[in-house]
Amino acid sequence: MIYSVNYEELTENLNPLAVVKYLKDTGWTLFPTKKDYLRVYQLDFESDFYQVIVPMDKHLSDYRPAMNKVVTTISEAENRSFEQVFLFLLNPNTDILKIRLDRPDIESGNILLDDAINTYENAKKLLAATTLDVLNPKIIHRGRNDNAVAKFLSNCRFGQTEIGSYIVSIICPFAKYDETSGFQQLSIFADESQSSKSLTRQVTTRVMSNIATIKKRIDDGENPIKVNSDPNDIISINFFEALNGLNLNFENTHLEFTAEWSPIVKNLTPVENQILLTSDYYQPIESAINQLKDTENKATKIVGRIKRLESAHAIEKRKTGKASIVYLNDDNKARTVTAELEKIDYDQAIEAHLQGKYVEIIGDLSSNSKTIQCQSFNVLEY
Repeated sequence: MIYSVNYEELTENLNPLAVVKYLKDTGWTLFPTKKDYLRVYQLDFESDFYQVIVPMDKHLSDYRPAMNKVVTTISEAENRSFEQVFLFLLNPNTDILKIRLDRPDIESGNILLDDAINTYENAKKLLAATTLDVLNPKIIHRGRNDNAVAKFLSNCRFGQTEIGSYIVSIICPFAKYDETSGFQQLSIFADESQSSKSLTRQVTTRVMSNIATIKKRIDDGENPIKVNSDPNDIISINFFEALNGLNLNFENTHLEFTAEWSPIVKNLTPVENQILLTSDYYQPIESAINQLKDTENKATKIVGRIKRLESAHAIEKRKTGKASIVYLNDDNKARTVTAELEKIDYDQAIEAHLQGKYVEIIGDLSSNSKTIQCQSFNVLEY
């Protein structure tokens, strides 16, 4: 627990080069000195003046107390808690999402085991659903997470809980993803534009904008789930289920989401950084989920193998693709339907075709139609 943390010992885990980069990027000015093993930075306000002396060598006898004083001075200058600043300096190239669970039976820093498990599991599901919403927008994601999502989640960490109800910190290091180079973690010394457009920043801002959108729709008396939204605005059912799974079903529960954006990376998308939900939001969300699931259950599901693929020859121009799938209908007769797939699904379809795997498609299919309006595409592993 946080009460037993020895921050002076933890200062050895701070990278002095990262601390110097943080100071430079947040407006501190380097003051010349003849001592190579020290860096002196100053920050001038109209009414205040701050100075820090950063030890650049961890072998210095006073490295711990000196670096501890650096963190203390930065926290005073930024009017933030010591713990907040320390967490950022310890994880300098990250966004940090915090979930505070508050209800009458929770004491500061203590929570029932089952509640803790639900919180951590659904926090992970919330990130997974958001990453899928960013990379492959769909109203529902089925099957296992793809490789990019798995790598993103493995890159994130849970921090220590803080004093005040029960607060879970999710540390999300900056990483980028593209079709060519795949998943790549970014260094604090990477160009700021890379971090501001990174997969991490897209996911963290999407988490907060999704929650803000859900809250507003319910406040306005609307159905929080929009089936025909623009692909970039789709909030999947997976996200709604993870949100409700964060113990929101208990009476008198308050669930507060806070985003602490990396101070060295500008946020290109205006988004709320603190949102509060109460247990009153549980039923509207649950009702919307059930309604949409009823609709999904009425959709057609087919399982078959891919017979043919069509798309733009140039990969860089490929945004969608068509897949023709052979399956057995209710009369046990072979039938072929064609589905238009988003690029990420089409790429999976290529692999399934090469390996001869079965695929599952869920969507709208009339009795005489040769095309299916795909709602969900999944490669089966058997």
